[in-house]
Parts: sequence; structure tokens; C-alpha cells
Amino acid sequence: MQILEIVKNSKTSLQGFIKSESGLIYTTLGNLGSSLMGGIFWLILASILDVASYGLINYYIALASVFAAVALLGLDATVITFMAKGETRIWFEANSLLLISGLAVTIVLSVFEWSSGILSIVMVFFMMALAEALGRKKYRQYAFLSIGQRVVQIVMSFLLFGVLGLLGIVLGYFLGNLVFSYKSIQSLPNFTLKLESIKEKRNFALHSYGSNLIKNFNTNLDKVLIAPVFGYFTLGLYQLGFQFFMFLSIIPLSLYYYLLPEEASGKNKTKIKFLGFGFAVIAGVTAFFFTPYIIERLFPSFINSILIVRIMCLAIIPQTVVLICNASLLGNGKSNPVFVAGLIYISVLLILLFVLGSFFGPIGLAFTLIIAQTVQASYLVIKYR
Repeated sequence: MQILEIVKNSKTSLQGFIKSESGLIYTTLGNLGSSLMGGIFWLILASILDVASYGLINYYIALASVFAAVALLGLDATVITFMAKGETRIWFEANSLLLISGLAVTIVLSVFEWSSGILSIVMVFFMMALAEALGRKKYRQYAFLSIGQRVVQIVMSFLLFGVLGLLGIVLGYFLGNLVFSYKSIQSLPNFTLKLESIKEKRNFALHSYGSNLIKNFNTNLDKVLIAPVFGYFTLGLYQLGFQFFMFLSIIPLSLYYYLLPEEASGKNKTKIKFLGFGFAVIAGVTAFFFTPYIIERLFPSFINSILIVRIMCLAIIPQTVVLICNASLLGNGKSNPVFVAGLIYISVLLILLFVLGSFFGPIGLAFTLIIAQTVQASYLVIKYR
């Protein structure tokens, strides 16, 4: 009877948790579905492309992502934070301003690489569609947008790859982002140059801008720099490790996107933070031990990336600390520490990419990621306290 009572109480507690934290469930499902499909997509590409081509296509996507982050101006986090507080006007002002900045960035990038250029502007509007869903706490819609965009992108990438080669993959990304940017595109008839709400929050937006750039650079800047300096082959080896790291990043990213609007509306989610961090540690350590077997059996041409993958999997631990602290600080209007931490991160990243990469090759590049994440996490923990 005692066992039955324990099982009954556990079931009740689990149901209560799911009901009270449905937002976390949906954001996790959205990030999990998108990341899982994206990870499988890139792993399939790794099995059919040579290492240099794999590095080249990642360079095109990363280039578009970096320029999209520049065009965003920190307004995605600003919209999430202040829409959660009930300020809906900022959504229309942000999209109006981003239409201008997005077009400007697209024109500049298109001079060098037109496919990355047109991809960058639809990335901007897709990110704002996600921001609107989170700001209104429509977590189910967020999951739908995240997964739907990935499905269209994968299907179209494979279809167009058979016709256009690597360019088809870029166009597949373009179509996936375009289709699920409909919320942002629908807001454009309300275009306005009266930006009172944004002007009032310009300091927050500026600090968020720095934070968002760093978050994006964390994912893409290294690839943009590695390709011209160390070559596409080295980038291909590095990128396979990064795909494993990005798959593990589902946990901290879900925490961040859930915690930011919740903290902004005054809710404390300490238990969720500890639970998420615990899962991240377990996932990172497990991946460290099991990824060699996966690579040996599924990606024999990437056998030289085994140690790179193992090192980069452990970077999930400091990254989780970074995103938890960022969500709490930004949610409470403390954007300056996040901005400074971002500057510290990018400084360490840039220096070590060239120093460790030059002396130790791809292994040094892998250590660059985990060291830069750890330094950033250490600073944020001090400020969080």
C-alpha cells in the first residue's frame, strides 16, 4: 500500500509540475524538436559531403547568422522582456526599425555573398516572430514556429540540394525562415518611425544588443573566422564537434527562453534553474564518453574530430550557467553585466582562436570554446550574486 501511495503521489506531483510549468514544456519541445531535426540534418550532410564542402556550407549559414544578429539591434530580447510586462506597442516599433536595418545589412552582405545576404533578412524577421510569441507568453505558438521552420528548411534543403548543390541548402534555409516569419511580415503595414517606446528603453536595448551579438557569435563567429584563417577542412572537423555541442545546448536554450519572460514578470524559478543545470552536467559528461563510438561507426571520414567533439561537449556546462544568469539578469532589467560579460567572452574567443588555433590546430580551437564559456560564466556568477 505504501508503494502504491508513493506512486500515486509521484504521479500527482508530475501532473502538477507539467500543468504549472507548461511554458517550459512547450519551449523545451520547440527547442528540442528544432535542434534534434537540425542536428540530424547536419549529421546526414556530414555523411554525404566531403569535409571541405561541409565546412563551406557552414560558413555560408554562419555568415548570414552573424549579419542577422547585427541587424537585430538587440530588439528581440527587448520585445520579449517588455511585451511580457504588457507593453505591446514596442512590437510594431521594433519591426519597423528592423525592416530598415535588415535591408541595409542584406545589401552590404550581398556584395560579398548574395545567398547569405538574402538569408540574413529573413532570419531577422523569424527571430522577431519567435520574440513576439515569447513576449506574449504563447509558448505553444513558439514551439509551432520553431519546429515548423525546421521542417520546411530541411525538406526544401534536401530537395534543392539535388538540383542546385550547396546553394540549394542555403535557399532551403531561406524558405524555412520566410514561411514562418508571417507574424513579423503581417506587422509591416503598421510601419512607423515614431519610436518612443524603443527610445525609452534604448539603454536596455543597447545592452541586450551586446548580449545577443555575443550569443550569436558564440554560435557563428568562430566559424566565420576559422574558414578564411585555417581553411574549410579544419572548419569541417571543428563543425562536427560544434553540432554535438549545439544538440546538447537544447537544455540551456530552453531554460533561457522560458526563464526570461517569467523572470521579467516577477516569478522566481530557482528549482527549475538547478534542475536544468543538473541535466546539462549529466548530458555533457555522458556525451564525452560516448561520442567516440558514434563517430567511429557513423562518420569515419571525420575520425580526426573525435577529441574535438569530446572537448566541445563539456562546454555545455559553463554555457548553461551563462544562459541561466543572462535570463535572470535581463529579466530583472540588469542588462549591463550581461553586456560586459559578452565583451569579455568575445575578447577571450578572438584571442584564443588565433593563439591556440595556430599552436595546436583544431584541438586548440575546441579548447577556445570551453575556456571562453568558462570565463564568461565565472564573471556572471559573481555579478548574479
